[in-house]
Formats: sequence, structure tokens, C-alpha cells
Amino acid sequence: KTDQEGRGSIRALPFTHSHASCPPCAWLRWAQVVAAFDAGGRPAVIRLLRTAEPFEAHVCRGSRPRMVPSSPWLRAIRKNGNLSDTALSGAAVHKAIRRRAEQAGYDPEIVKQLGGHSLRAGFVTQAFRNGASAHAIMRQTGHSTPAMLETYAREHAPLIGNAVTNLGL
Repeated sequence: KTDQEGRGSIRALPFTHSHASCPPCAWLRWAQVVAAFDAGGRPAVIRLLRTAEPFEAHVCRGSRPRMVPSSPWLRAIRKNGNLSDTALSGAAVHKAIRRRAEQAGYDPEIVKQLGGHSLRAGFVTQAFRNGASAHAIMRQTGHSTPAMLETYAREHAPLIGNAVTNLGL
């Protein structure tokens, strides 16, 4: 939400011990795909994927690909496997969240309540539960005041009591 242009920044992401769950590694690998697509379309992406090193270690401290400044970072992948050259819409994110919740077996009434904002509110709620300070959460979410942040702390959320809340995410 704080990146309305969808440009993304590796500096805003937390590093993790494992390369398999490291957000900056994922960001860099996706940026390589976007840069390849912008430079040469689908054939360039295929070349990139065929020649890519196995993902066996952190790549997040490597060189960043040159991206077109006005190019959207978050994009859809079309049904035919081609990367779109337009930004991913909020409606697409909303639909993906609901689709995944349905596939996970959530009650249809709960699924109807979910959307992109649910992820933001869930992050804030769980961060507070895990003992994060308002300042630390605000630094991540881009909120300007603790009062605004409090509107996202939803102790009445439908996932309260669900096993996922005990995973420490």
C-alpha cells in the first residue's frame, strides 16, 4: 500500500537466514524476470530461466538488474504463461487472496470478507500479538501515526483462534 507506483524496493525487505524464504532474494529474482521481459520479451525471459544458476544460496546481495524506471514491478502472468506489461490490479490481488482461501478450505462466509486489506490488517494484528512496537510496525507499513495503525489491529478478525496465528509469521 505504501508503494502506490508498484516499483518496490529491496531496502524495505527483511533478510532471513534461509535463502528459500528470504524476501530480498525473491525480489531480486523477480526483478531479473521483469528486466529480462522489458528488454526482450518472452524470449529473453526463457533465456534467463534456462541459464539461471540453481537457487541454492542467497542471491540478494548480488547485483541488481537495470529496470525501466516507469515499468511496473508487480505484474500479472497471463494464462498462456506470458508476463503482462501492465501493473497488477488491486482486483487481481483481491481475487487471488479469495481463491487461495477457498483452496485452503476456509468457510465461504469468511472468504467473502477477505481481500488485500485483510493481509495488511493481519500483518498489523499479528505483529502486535508477537510483541512488535507500534514504531517498528509503522516503519514497515508506512503509517504516519499510531492512532491510524490501531485501526488495523483487528482482534475481532475471523482468523482469531485459527492455527495459522500460532506460526509466528
